[in-house]
Amino acid sequence: MAQPLYPNQDAVLGQLERRILSGTLQVGDRLPSERSLCTEYNVSRPVIREVLRGLQERGYIEIHPGRGSFVRAVGASDLARPLARMAQRTGVTPRDLVTARTMLECEAAAMAASHGTDEQIDLVRQALEAHQMARELTSLARSDLAFHEAVAHAGGNPVIAVMFGSIRTLVYGLMLRSLSDREVLEAGDPWHQTIYDGIARRDPEAARAAMAEHLRLALDFYGPDLDTPLDDVLARRGIHVARLDDELTGWAGVSSRSGA
Repeated sequence: MAQPLYPNQDAVLGQLERRILSGTLQVGDRLPSERSLCTEYNVSRPVIREVLRGLQERGYIEIHPGRGSFVRAVGASDLARPLARMAQRTGVTPRDLVTARTMLECEAAAMAASHGTDEQIDLVRQALEAHQMARELTSLARSDLAFHEAVAHAGGNPVIAVMFGSIRTLVYGLMLRSLSDREVLEAGDPWHQTIYDGIARRDPEAARAAMAEHLRLALDFYGPDLDTPLDDVLARRGIHVARLDDELTGWAGVSSRSGA
């Protein structure tokens, strides 16, 4: 039987993408070698290299020189970097972000109380305890982010988890702003315990209300920063949005433990 021809790299990329999405190639699997792919799809090595780069850019694989290409798991921040760039270009403000977080996270807290498994709620507790033990600003912000990610995952809705993951870089920046302000820190930090208590009691209304009050505090304390582009707010404090994703790279938060 004649070998089928794939006239361009898009066709090869689509074929490999379908193999990953269908589960034929699973997370952690090594893709065939470049030589094997050239033979399989009857294309040149430069075409295969462009295909692999395309799969890497789309978040399907990781390329390790000398070892090969491997199917990667979905990452919490896969959508975060382009959204952070969008925020810089469109002038997203803290008020914009607080409004979006309120719409997303209040319901996430209620769902965590209603539908979270014991294991998921225990992850929220662990994140809370880690945050309460943190002292240095970066540790405070990362543990704060981990707590909110744990709540987002505990509701059991993967769409909510992905939506939160898409804004995690911006949320991390907002947390750095809040946690570096003693007035905001003292007013907002105790609400983490209240949020957890509502979830642990399986009381969705209490969890929702506590999350709403926690997020609303920025509206009371941010002053002129509230309607200033987040990029400018952070830059005045020596924090650059473009670098935040790099700070979070390699730090998976709770996603690796929660199965996201």
